[in-house]
Amino acid sequence: MSDIDPHAGEGIESAGAPPQATDRVLVLLHGRGDSPAGILRLVDDIYERGVRYLAPAAAGRVWYPGELTDPVTDRRQAYLDSAFGQVERALDEAEAIGVAPGDVVLAGFSQGASVATEFATRRPRRYGGLVALAGGLLGPTDELEARDGSLGGTPAVCGVGSEDPHISVEHAETTAAALSEMGADASAETYPGVGHAIGDGAVETLRRLTRRD
Repeated sequence: MSDIDPHAGEGIESAGAPPQATDRVLVLLHGRGDSPAGILRLVDDIYERGVRYLAPAAAGRVWYPGELTDPVTDRRQAYLDSAFGQVERALDEAEAIGVAPGDVVLAGFSQGASVATEFATRRPRRYGGLVALAGGLLGPTDELEARDGSLGGTPAVCGVGSEDPHISVEHAETTAAALSEMGADASAETYPGVGHAIGDGAVETLRRLTRRD
């Protein structure tokens, strides 16, 4: 057991529906260099009635060291485990107001997308949704693979800009394929002309997966 736990004690910011009016939760994980306040600015564009938005914080605005396609070393895994603790705290907060994991969408951008995807595949169950924007499973693209366990039909989207210099369309597609092998209803989406950013297409993806039909 590692004694590296950088994100312990970091907070969780919230927006949207008050607890008593919440029937769904969207956990938003910010990217490297961003903050909960920064990712919560999305709420103006994706607001849905009955949704509470929870944004955990990463220590120093960085979830883990290294780049997307670097191998997951023991040190890197220790940072991920600490990040998973923040996601667990968000799920606990959702449960405390009566929202089960099946009504919780895990979403993130860049490093936050990778934390969300790694968390879901290492703690597989039926979630309300999974949205990985400009991120995905960690490791070399040609080594990504499904893990044991079932995501039970979780709707999942791996979205990437066609001009993103940090993640390839192939990496997003390979991540989506691994999620599908684990039983998710997964797809990859490419947003034309978009770099490493959250554009209109990504906003619509978040709306679609958060909306209750």
